[in-house]
Amino acid sequence: MVALPAMAELIWKRIRTVQGIIALAIFITLIIGLFLGSPVGRIVSGLGALVLAAYFLYVLKRDGVFDARNRPQRAKRQGETAQEELYSQLEGDMKTLLFDDFQPTSAAGYVVKEITEEEAVVPSTKTVQRVVTAKEEKAREFDISDFFDLESDVFRNETEPRSEFNFLLNKLLAAMKDVLFANSVAFFWANREKQQMVLEAKITNSTNFMLVKRYAIDEDVVSQVARTGKPQVLGRISPLAEKELVRHYIVGEGIKSLIVVPVFYFTGQNSGEQLPEGVIVADSKAEDAFGAETLSLMGQFTKVVSALIKSYTNKYDLLLDSEVLTSIRRLQDRVKSDRSEQTILDSLAEEAGKLMNWDVLAITMYSEELNSWAVQKVVNRNGMLYPEPNDTVDFSDSIVGKSIRSNLLTHINDLESAPQIRFSSNETISLRGSFLCVPISSLNRCYGALTLESGNKFQFSPNEAETIYRLVETAAELLEVLYMNDLVKEFISIDQTTGSLTRNHFNKKLEEEVQRAEDFGTELSMVSIAVDGMQEHLNRHGKDGFEGILNQVAGLVRANVEPYDVIGRMDANTLNVILMNTTANDAYLWAEKVRKHIASNIIVLGGLSCSVTVSVGVCGLNNGMKKEELVAGTSQVLHKAIESGGNLVRVF
Repeated sequence: MVALPAMAELIWKRIRTVQGIIALAIFITLIIGLFLGSPVGRIVSGLGALVLAAYFLYVLKRDGVFDARNRPQRAKRQGETAQEELYSQLEGDMKTLLFDDFQPTSAAGYVVKEITEEEAVVPSTKTVQRVVTAKEEKAREFDISDFFDLESDVFRNETEPRSEFNFLLNKLLAAMKDVLFANSVAFFWANREKQQMVLEAKITNSTNFMLVKRYAIDEDVVSQVARTGKPQVLGRISPLAEKELVRHYIVGEGIKSLIVVPVFYFTGQNSGEQLPEGVIVADSKAEDAFGAETLSLMGQFTKVVSALIKSYTNKYDLLLDSEVLTSIRRLQDRVKSDRSEQTILDSLAEEAGKLMNWDVLAITMYSEELNSWAVQKVVNRNGMLYPEPNDTVDFSDSIVGKSIRSNLLTHINDLESAPQIRFSSNETISLRGSFLCVPISSLNRCYGALTLESGNKFQFSPNEAETIYRLVETAAELLEVLYMNDLVKEFISIDQTTGSLTRNHFNKKLEEEVQRAEDFGTELSMVSIAVDGMQEHLNRHGKDGFEGILNQVAGLVRANVEPYDVIGRMDANTLNVILMNTTANDAYLWAEKVRKHIASNIIVLGGLSCSVTVSVGVCGLNNGMKKEELVAGTSQVLHKAIESGGNLVRVF
């Protein structure tokens, strides 16, 4: 049930319009009917009032006045209609007033002023939203390059650890700069050996950032954090103090705020040390740009950098081990094809140059000719003043001599602060930097020393020294095998390939026969035979194939000598023959016969046939001639025969 007052209120609101007119008509009809004296008139007016009342009720029913469900919506509709009517009446008289609550207070009070409709619109609301086309919407879509460095060498190719570390560090510094709204963010290594701060990477808006990569550790904020390991936050740097506190700009940059945090990296060897490996610095031209919350954020970044350093260090160690193994393999392969001391030393110098950066390399060995330790090989990259090959070494007082005697590696980071004799007291060396001496030592003996020198102090790290030691150790083992083979050969009189005497036994036999010929006045001649085109045969048939050729040549020579004549193998390609009771002319005729016989013979190697020629040198023993002179004369004419094109005989 609807309360009567509420019903009356609704009826009253409704009769103010159309229903009001009907109600007025009913009222007037009743009044007229009351004043009519005729009963008929009263009946007619009563019926008219009744009809009008029925119509009035019908209108109310149609408009839902008596329907409780439509009453709230109807009331809302009526209120909105009334409000619109009120606004329409007052619209012409409304004004826009501006009140600024941020205006300064004064004795006159706040100021309120009238403004136009255009001035009343907030600037940000003036922007008109335009319809974005499908083409523009597609252009705004993100591409894969927004999330992945497609052109980076780190992902396209295999890169060495340092490049990968720099790439990731730069990406991290860029993120730090964006998050901190910094002017510059940079990472510095703390090199305590050289007492320097070393710039590794930077992201900056400035064109005044330092051009050099190093500066001495001083009193600036970056150096202080590197020394103490404690972070620093400066909020208001005066222009006068900027020069002293900020070292990473070449001129004043107007830096007002600065934050510097340490970057630690501990291993099992240095976990007790509490000094950072480097520092990260971020600066800003705004005052108080960094606070306690920034320190917490920077702490998260430094943990990531520490993880990058650990990854880089592990990968670098693995790479260094891989490079050492590769160098050792190349050294061994080279020695397999040419088993000689000179090959080992040349390969050692070449591989050392691939593993480390140095200015001068020298190898010291014992010289039988000089009867002293002497510099045997020097590689001088910059042409600086340095000892030359065959310069003797002061074995007692020099660094090299002490290292050979003690069989210990010597590593000096700064020769200028502690000058010492490297080789001898009369040496002339212009370098005053780092020096590394590694003994070439096997289990049985020390054969000499490898020295590396650089004009830069602290050039050689402990890891690099260990790396070069492993390479030198391998070279020493190869020398050990080589010398042991030579020692064995001294006790073996017959060469296994040719069936002739070995070099040492041939020389002993030659010395005996020269002395016998001198004592009894008999004739004696020596003939040297070398196969022509040795390198070509090696390339075509390999070392074993050439050994087969030399074996068959030795058999042809042996078939043309007397039982008392002597045949010996001098080297990889030369056979020497001692012809007893033979003059130089007869020896020449014999050599011509052998040369033609070898040239016309068919040599069979593994089912393949070939022919070879030889060059021959002949020298007869004259009165008073020594063994060495006889050997030298024979070698001289042999080389002349080879230089003349081969396949001929020359006589001394």
